[in-house]
Amino acid sequence: MGKLTEFAILFDNNQEVFYPGQNMSGCVVMALSSPMEMRGIKVTAKGKGECHWSETTGSGDDRRTHHYRGSEDLFEFQLWVHGNTAKFTNEAGRFFFPFNFILPPVLPSSFEGLHGHIRYKVYAEIDKPWKFNDKTTRAFSINELIDTNLPNYNSVQPNGSTHKDVGCCCCAAGPLDLTASIDRSAYCPGELIFITAEALNNTTRNMAGMKAQLYKHVEYIASHKRKCCSEKIAVIQGPKIPKGESDSWQNQPFLIPATCPTISTSSLIKVWYELSVEIDVSWGFDPAVRMQIIIGTVPHFSTYCQPGASFQPNQFQQYPELQSQTPNGFMGYPQMSPPLYVPMVGATATNISDENDANTFGDMNYIPVYAFNNMQQAQPNGLPVTNQLSPIVDHQPVNPMLLSQPLPTSYGSTN
Repeated sequence: MGKLTEFAILFDNNQEVFYPGQNMSGCVVMALSSPMEMRGIKVTAKGKGECHWSETTGSGDDRRTHHYRGSEDLFEFQLWVHGNTAKFTNEAGRFFFPFNFILPPVLPSSFEGLHGHIRYKVYAEIDKPWKFNDKTTRAFSINELIDTNLPNYNSVQPNGSTHKDVGCCCCAAGPLDLTASIDRSAYCPGELIFITAEALNNTTRNMAGMKAQLYKHVEYIASHKRKCCSEKIAVIQGPKIPKGESDSWQNQPFLIPATCPTISTSSLIKVWYELSVEIDVSWGFDPAVRMQIIIGTVPHFSTYCQPGASFQPNQFQQYPELQSQTPNGFMGYPQMSPPLYVPMVGATATNISDENDANTFGDMNYIPVYAFNNMQQAQPNGLPVTNQLSPIVDHQPVNPMLLSQPLPTSYGSTN
């Protein structure tokens, strides 16, 4: 790469996050210290999903390991930005070659998971005759357009109730009753879920308290096989409930940490979320009301209309900030400022290099980022937020077989 001193991809306005259907524009920067022979420079924009895991069965000589793989091509665009056919000599200097692509109208959000990923990249390649081509790579993030303001997400308040007769040491202890509801069914990370719940402890034992837990479920689909991974990503815990007494929450705020959006448009990877309100039973299974929620990418408009809430700065985890460059409002809402774009809590950089990425410029360490609403919020009735229980960012894997609610049918299709 002696002659080539710089080879990079720049997006216009330093934009790192795109939505399906948007125009993606930028330029390829090439700097040469001396003339170079080439046929031209080709730019490729590509989206692809992949998953892989293995399962071992049997023992001894009958032990077998089965590998399950899946691949999904989301799009691939190519464009010659310089030259194309005949060999020519490019003089020394620094050059800029613009490119422009229109992204497809339906795309799943970027995702990096334990057994698979959904990745979007732009490549540029200098086609050199009789030599190895020089390449540069730039990854970018896609946020699927999920508008939390749509009427179907706001017209119904998810709710439920449960009853459980509990016992201890083979003796009946009495009944537990739990009811719970939330204010809507779609939220953006950084927003508050407002929980209304009541727990009745009509047993002869003290209960550890009422708690709410946010679960993220990821399903990988490959080779006619499915694998589901679940984890808790945030928890709040209420005070103890003495025997014969009750506890209630009225618009109890639950902060959604930075996380990836719901993914339903990929045939390989599905992501969905559940909020579980439970009574913490120290010696047995916890009765729970589980409510499926959508994690979106367009913040709820009410957070821009409510009076400011009195949050203390230390109630929010500090995230790296990446401002969108979208001018004059956001996604058709002129009064709405663009959200921040941040990585998932606990995310680490992934090496995205391919096997044939020798002679490649560019940063191969990548972390996808997602919309995060950092606006101050109020209760649904407009009153300031009070009595907020301290959130716990948990990110604790759980066995999906222990969860009572089955896979939603809306996420079970591979079509």
